[in-house]
Order: sequence, then structure tokens, then C-alpha cells
Amino acid sequence: MSPTKHIVVATHNAHKLAEIRAILNLPGWEFVSLDDLGITDTPEEDADSFIGNARIKARFAHEKTGWAALADDSGLVVDALGGAPGIYSSRYAGLNSDDAANNTKLLEQMEALHGANRAAHFVCALSFIDADGTETVAEGSFDGRIGTQARGEGGFGYDPLFYPEAYGFERSVAELNAEEKNRISHRFLALARLRTLLAPPPPQGQIVVFDFDGTLIDISSPVKLIGRLNRDKIMSKQAVLKSLAWGIRYKMGRELDQRIPRRYVFASFKDFPASEANNIMRDVYRSELRQHLRPQAVAALKQHQAEGREVIIVSASFEPIISELCLDLGVENYLCTQMEVVNGSYTGETESPPPESEHKLYQFVAWADTRYGAEGWELTHAYGDHYSDVPLMEIARHPIAVDPDRRLRGIARERHWTIHDWCR
Repeated sequence: MSPTKHIVVATHNAHKLAEIRAILNLPGWEFVSLDDLGITDTPEEDADSFIGNARIKARFAHEKTGWAALADDSGLVVDALGGAPGIYSSRYAGLNSDDAANNTKLLEQMEALHGANRAAHFVCALSFIDADGTETVAEGSFDGRIGTQARGEGGFGYDPLFYPEAYGFERSVAELNAEEKNRISHRFLALARLRTLLAPPPPQGQIVVFDFDGTLIDISSPVKLIGRLNRDKIMSKQAVLKSLAWGIRYKMGRELDQRIPRRYVFASFKDFPASEANNIMRDVYRSELRQHLRPQAVAALKQHQAEGREVIIVSASFEPIISELCLDLGVENYLCTQMEVVNGSYTGETESPPPESEHKLYQFVAWADTRYGAEGWELTHAYGDHYSDVPLMEIARHPIAVDPDRRLRGIARERHWTIHDWCR
């Protein structure tokens, strides 16, 4: 960036200025609006895209002041309405329309649409022009659905009607507090990307680890898988009961042989080709686990990605489930339990020790060393829920205990680690 200490934000909207100032948060820089400078005129926004209009506004503000300028063009896109309101979001109900009129028109246009047909996403395009005229652009978006009625007192624009997917479609954006909104908002993601583009490149190898069971999801994937095998009469009743009894003791903090439930599960697959067993496990994720993803955990994961850190899932869960999870979340890397296959079928044994307890640490370090070199990486954050996650969490700069079991909670309190009670 240039040494200029002022950024003029090309807006007359005080809400937008405050949001940009809070999210971008550049120390030593003062953000001012066009109104702050007494500039009342505005350029004609005649581009056919969000980024085109953002560029028009940024160039206008830069030419008027000679300062670094930042402009955004953002809006709501509803696929079932052919992309409307789109670039006309602020004037959907007419040139001088207000938020209430725009919301009313949107509800009228979508009255006959239901369920997935009410899918929508907010889009934000940014143009930053430095004092020397250098331009940088960034974009961000987030998904949700349009509700059938407005809810909430916060936010502005279409916020009362938009129910984000990241929070399970349960609350409108207007019902989120500022922190919750900034974690997922289109403007936050665009500004985070812009900040990354403007700042010096971060050091290589900033890594964040997420556990799966009890951390990213609020249930146990083995329990759901065993339930499925029981319903489909693939697993014997005796094996089901023994596996569930094992799981209860494990959740209570007992130190147990973790090979036992895996053997029960994969012994049930002995008459199946491994490919068919894999399809069953993938379907368990899609139909029974995905809906239990914690919105707060997914939002944290997305925020780390937006800020340039590499995310890896390290879990003792099974590869078909974890690979499906990673496709869903846009995560490229994972370490998980790989089961042995002989003659096209599972044997019930693992190819190597699963990533749990000390092995979770050993396998992660081996992966990071291979990827970045022994001195080229840092584990910035590690999220876990069980005391067996402690060996890996100990090497993180920021260990985070998520709805931890009794033993991990005690360790986290003693060592002043962050504790997130996301189930409460």
C-alpha cells in the first residue's frame, strides 16, 4: 500500500462504511465516506456486472480526492428469478425505493417458489485503487435462502429475508450479531481476500487442523454408520450393542482399544465389495451426517481459508466419509483411517495406525514436513473435542476445545486454551 493514511469509501451509506471499517480494520488508516468529504454527487453505474460498477465508483472517488479509494458493489442474486435483483438490488422496486419496498417486491416475485427454489446468494465485488492509481479487485459470496417473511432488527437491505446456509437456514442475517454476520458475509469474504492481496504474502505453511466427530459435527459418525448398518440388517445385533457400549465408555473418557469398533464395522462388510461399502459410507455422510455440521465450525473453517491458511481435516473416521466431507467444504487435505482391502473387499484391519492420540500428531507432522519442509510450517489453530486430541493441540499456537469432554475441558481450563461451547 502507499503511505497515504486515508481511504475514501465510495458510499453514502453509513451502515456500509461502518461494516467495511470493522472488517478491513487496517491499523493507521482512516476510513471516510463521500459524505464526510462533502461530495454529494455520484457516478452513473451503467456496467452490467458487480465488479464493473465497483470499478466505476472507485475511480470516481479516487479522481475526486486523489486518495486511495475503495468501492463495493453488492447485491442479492436469486437463481429462480434469472439472477434478479442482481446489480439492481438497491433499486429493485424503483429508482428511489427503500429497503422495505425492495423486500416487499422480492416476496411478491417469489410467492409461488418453495424450498430449494428459494435459494439465493449475496455477492460483493470490491475495487481498491491506491493513491498511485494501482487497482486491486476481490469478490466474495455466501449462500442461503429467501424466507417467506422478514425477521430481525439488525442489518440492512435484504438481511431480514435472507437465511444463510452457514447457520442452518434457521436465522435471518438481521437476527445475527455483528460477529456472526462478519464470519460469513459476502462483504467479509471479499474484504478478507482484498486484505490478503494488499498485504505482503503470508509465510508459507500456516496450517489449521479440524477434528471431525464432535468438532465439525455435533454427533458421532461411527454411531450413525452403525445405526445405518443395523437398519439395513448388515451388522448383527450383538455387534451393534457391543459397538455402542464401547462408544459410551469412550465418550466418558475411558482409555480403550479403538480397533474394536472398526473391526465390528468392517467385519460387517466382509460379503460386500469395498466399492459398495464405500458407497454406503458416502451416503451416510450425505443423508445423516451433513445436516449435523456445526454452523459455527464451518464458519470458522471458511474464515481461516479466506485469511489464507491451509485447512486439513485430521480424523480417525473412515476415508469415504472424510473425503465426502472435504468435497463438501472445499478442503483439499485430510488424514483419516484407511482400511485394508484384499481381493476387492475389506479385511477389518487398517493399512496403518489411524490418526488418533499420538498417532494424530505423528501423522500430521509427517504430512506438514513433507509438504513444507521441517522448518517451513506452523500449526496456527487446532480444533478438537476429546482428550485424545491433546497431543496435536499442544503444538498449536491457538488450541481450541470444542464442546470438550470432561478431561479435555479440565486441560483446556488449566492451560488457558480457548473453549467453544457451540452446542449450548
